Amino acid sequence: MKEGIFYDGKSSDRHPVAVCRDGDRLRITGEGLVLAYDVRRVVPTPPLGRTRRSLLLPDGAVCELADGAAVAELLPAAGGRLAHLVHRWERSLVLAGVALALTVLLVWGFVRFGIPVLARQVAFAIPPAMEQSMGTETMAILDRMLFAPTQLPAGRQEEVRALFHTLREDLPDAAGYRLDFRHSAPLGANALALPSGIIVVTDDFVHLAAHDEEIVAVLAHEVSHVRRRHALRQVLQNSAAGLLVASLSGDLTSMTSLAAALPAALVDARYSRLFEMEADDDAADYLARRGIAVGRFADILDRLQAAHEKRHGTSEGRQPLGDLFATHPETQRRIARILAGRPPE
Repeated sequence: MKEGIFYDGKSSDRHPVAVCRDGDRLRITGEGLVLAYDVRRVVPTPPLGRTRRSLLLPDGAVCELADGAAVAELLPAAGGRLAHLVHRWERSLVLAGVALALTVLLVWGFVRFGIPVLARQVAFAIPPAMEQSMGTETMAILDRMLFAPTQLPAGRQEEVRALFHTLREDLPDAAGYRLDFRHSAPLGANALALPSGIIVVTDDFVHLAAHDEEIVAVLAHEVSHVRRRHALRQVLQNSAAGLLVASLSGDLTSMTSLAAALPAALVDARYSRLFEMEADDDAADYLARRGIAVGRFADILDRLQAAHEKRHGTSEGRQPLGDLFATHPETQRRIARILAGRPPE
């Protein structure tokens, strides 16, 4: 016999009762009360720490038990083994700590490995027409924000375009890519890779290059960013909520926030270390196939960092917008890695 408080579900009146199990019947008795219920229709509230548990009765009444453990005696099968296991974890500080640690590990694993995988799948699933639209819109925004018409002589533009044409010829899937020249005082010597294969180089970058092979190295690096969808993947990884919706629903065309975030992401130009390594490796491989020394790539990276330090006074601190290659100590690590034959990091 267990003690409890009975509520009829129609008023707030409390009725002290005794509760017992009689075969397949649950009997509740008290002053003026003699009730019986089929135990199969009685639903116990789940255990939660040391709080009292109640029995939800089929007629809408509720019986709160003074002893929470009494539910297990009255209804041994209630909740099953899983409910008992969860209750045990809730009551144990050690097990709760283990559960917290496992949760943190799971979240870290998803952020570290799951999100990049999903971002890659979504980026490569974006329809070509949508990617083309993103590239065009992004270019229009950057033209309003940061770019001015190029001041390079037409002859020099044609020389650089010829280098880019050769690069496209060597990479069949880059046939639709295009090269644009822009002047940009805020960005200085720089290069950007936009979705859909738009590569932008600034006048200052062309002036800074001491040899055409240095330009080829940077163009190969930027083409790699496009081919591997690095800009799209970077934005997607930074927008986990939108990434999950796109991955689970397959509705890629509704990702308007992605297009809106691209201009800022591109001029900020903080690709992950993995993305930069991939683009560096692709550029170095292309130079090797063309018989060009990888030292040309290292030289232009070093010169770009020097230009960055001259413009901003130091290589330390926050990287200004768009200084794609002037990434403080990271640039020196990249140069060392390229010259050493790209050893694993």
